[in-house]
Amino acid sequence: MSDGHSKNEVSRAALEAFRARHAGVNASGEFHAGPHVRVERLDRPGAYLLVPIHDAVGLRGIVQLGTKGLPVESSAVIRDPGTVFLATEEAVLAAVQTALPNRLDWRKPFLAWRPCRESFDSMRPLWAVAHRDGQAYVTQSCEVFEVLTTGRGG
Repeated sequence: MSDGHSKNEVSRAALEAFRARHAGVNASGEFHAGPHVRVERLDRPGAYLLVPIHDAVGLRGIVQLGTKGLPVESSAVIRDPGTVFLATEEAVLAAVQTALPNRLDWRKPFLAWRPCRESFDSMRPLWAVAHRDGQAYVTQSCEVFEVLTTGRGG
C-alpha cells in the first residue's frame, strides 16, 4: 500500500497514463507496471510515486503519480530499454562508504528529491543515506554529495 492505494491501483493508474500520453510507443508484448517506489520531497512536505513501465524487452517508460488520488504529475518514454530504473541500495551503500570512508553508522537509503543541480529531474531522484554525523546524497549514477545546491541545474 502507498498512502492508501493498493499496488494494483497504482499499476493501473500508471499504465493508463502511459498509454494515453505515449500512444505511439511500440511495445514488444504487453506493457506492465513494475513495482512502484515512494520518493520523499526534500523541498516541501509530501512524496510522490515513480512507476516503471516495462515490456518484454525492458524499461519503456516512467510515470510519476501524486500520492493523494494518484494524479499523473509527469511521464517519460525511455529510448533504451536496457536502461536501469534505479541504482540498487547495495550499490548506493558501496558508493557512500567508498566516497566517505570516515563517516560511520550508515542507515538504510531512501529515495528523495528536490530541485537541484545534482538531480534536476524528479524522475531521477537521489538516494538519501543518513549516517552518524548527517546525511549524504547519491545520484542514480552513484555520484556522492554531502550538500545539495539550490535550484535546477544549469
